[in-house]
Amino acid sequence: MRRGLCRISITSLLGALLIALPSTLRAQTSGSAVYGGSPREVSLSVNVTASVSASCSFMVGAMPKGDYSVGNLEGPYLIDIPFSLTCNSPSRVGIVSNNGGMKAHGVSSAPPGYAHQAPYRVTLHLAGDSGNSAHATCESPTLTSGASGCAFRGPATGTAGLRLPGPSQGVPGSYIRINQTGEPQPETLIAADYSDRLTVTISPAT
Repeated sequence: MRRGLCRISITSLLGALLIALPSTLRAQTSGSAVYGGSPREVSLSVNVTASVSASCSFMVGAMPKGDYSVGNLEGPYLIDIPFSLTCNSPSRVGIVSNNGGMKAHGVSSAPPGYAHQAPYRVTLHLAGDSGNSAHATCESPTLTSGASGCAFRGPATGTAGLRLPGPSQGVPGSYIRINQTGEPQPETLIAADYSDRLTVTISPAT
């Protein structure tokens, strides 16, 4: 988190004093200073400016992390992972999938008619102050590094990731939803343990 920057600019305007020669003094019609007033008077202009940098993070104690089991991969499942943001500006949240789906451990390929990877669906919902929100759903294959077609594929930057249009100071209601409907797949999944890893990042939005 970056701290606000504060810059103080002090400009001193000191009037130049004219040292009058005797001939010049004699030419003056009065004994007042050339600039009309005491030469000890000084005009000072002090300009003070400050700024607060945009900062954004997941709220401590309400971060999107942990290990979750979906149970039977061939049946329907739904997992909601709640979290909260602490952002003083618009923000973006991005997600990257390691495998693009649930992948069988230790299985590099599957025999004909079988599959060793199962896609799933990811929904990202962001909740902000004053009712602001953002919502999008993507298929897991679009979340791998370098893939396209997902509004929140990460990592998050000022221009990449799902954009929440305003600040969010610990507002509840943000979540990542992982689900599958259990519809029959074209290929039968090979018997194995399956897993995937999602990496969630956050950034102030530009």
